[in-house]
Amino acid sequence: MKKFQVSVEFHSGQQVNFTTKSDVRKDMYRLKINGEDCIVTDDNYVLNISKIKALKVKKVKRNSA
Repeated sequence: MKKFQVSVEFHSGQQVNFTTKSDVRKDMYRLKINGEDCIVTDDNYVLNISKIKALKVKKVKRNSA
């Protein structure tokens, strides 16, 4: 199973890092919450698009033993 490390920086300066099963640049769906556009990942992480300053996604490589 693929995993992605997501790093989000908001306009407020807050930074959030999490690992998810979906590439939020491609495998996400948009949702309006309280009139704001948001993206939702397969793991149910919800990010408000208008509050995001920077978004970085890196595929986590699996170690082969």
